[in-house]
Amino acid sequence: MLISFAVTNYACFKDRQELTLVPPRKTDDDEFSFDTGVRRVPWLHRAAALYGANGSGKSRLIRALGFVDSFVIGSSKRRQTGEPIPHEPFRFDAESRSRPTTFEISFVETGSVYEYGFSVDSERVHEEWLYQWPVGGRQRMLLDREYDPATGEESWNFGASVRGEKRAWQASTRPDTLLVSTAAQLNSEVFTPVVGWFQQRLRVVTAGGLLPALTIAMIDGDERATERVLRVLREADIAVSSLRTRKESVRVDDLRPSPPPEILKEFKDAGHTTLDLWEADLGHRPEGCTETHFLDLDEESDGTQRLFALAGPWLDVLDNDLVVVVDELDSSMHAHLTAALIRRINSAPPESEGRCAQLVATLHDTTPMKGALDRDQIWLVDKDAATEASNLTPVSAFKPRRRESLDRGYLGGRYGGVPVIAEYG
Repeated sequence: MLISFAVTNYACFKDRQELTLVPPRKTDDDEFSFDTGVRRVPWLHRAAALYGANGSGKSRLIRALGFVDSFVIGSSKRRQTGEPIPHEPFRFDAESRSRPTTFEISFVETGSVYEYGFSVDSERVHEEWLYQWPVGGRQRMLLDREYDPATGEESWNFGASVRGEKRAWQASTRPDTLLVSTAAQLNSEVFTPVVGWFQQRLRVVTAGGLLPALTIAMIDGDERATERVLRVLREADIAVSSLRTRKESVRVDDLRPSPPPEILKEFKDAGHTTLDLWEADLGHRPEGCTETHFLDLDEESDGTQRLFALAGPWLDVLDNDLVVVVDELDSSMHAHLTAALIRRINSAPPESEGRCAQLVATLHDTTPMKGALDRDQIWLVDKDAATEASNLTPVSAFKPRRRESLDRGYLGGRYGGVPVIAEYG
């Protein structure tokens, strides 16, 4: 369960900006949040939606979370020694350009609340800290690591409850890697759950990074999974009668959409010039037709392709109470379909009691504001005209009336977060 995420001095975010899924208030009939069973954070929102003009910083926030996810999971094993850390400080301020970027995230895992954070520049980790609130217990400091640039020395402090080979973890942690990643690699009982949350509970989908492979892997050879994906497509009024999968060899350079550069480099460094990919065909049988005609997924509309790619991860999130973070959720999809996808997670029916799947998404379409989202779940990303720094503000800060039309208020500019379009004479 995701509680909050904050960034400082990252890309367009100069000052600390925090996105929280903790409701500012709670009522017994609130369908948009769930009971966590954890005393420190008894309720959490099921969703958070980010709105803002193009270039406001919505996607940057998603990229920041994606970076944290990949850095925690892979800093100790994927990166080569001396390879620069991707560091994107706020550039329109001299002081900010010379300072590290700070990331903070808090979440619930196996009943414990964790608050984890680190600061990095392109060369090293400057700070790393981890606090835990165990079930029924008080706050514990598990890790406090700090680099002093004046002396070039690094201090390491472990909490009294931390057991294990601390010296080995410390010795194995390079300046440009995270200790939690290294310690988890060395089977630390204390730090493995932290890395495990990122590996098993968090799914970050950046713009252009949504591939159909997850859905294809889910349905291959599984009739029940195939029928569930078909149902998602049919509920979206897509006339598909059947699905089938097939394997095809594709040159790495011909992959579309192209994988992220670091993944592409891994493929080539490993000597792979081609990859065996599973493809999907969608079957169509129009009324009165006696046979099924199959179309390659690439021959379908952009909206159908995107919904198919989303279907597998979406069902996985719902089935396993995961956190899914999606940039441009409404891209290529009808407004009603976007709202329906959000409702699947956000407007929990009575039979879903105990379920805690969560969604964080960037959007432009305001249709979900009309009932699919609660006003406390809507966030605005806006840029300061003077500094060009982005700010993150919940709509609740504007104190909208309970029955206020949020979409009209937003599009009318009452809350900010909309572009100011110049008129041409």
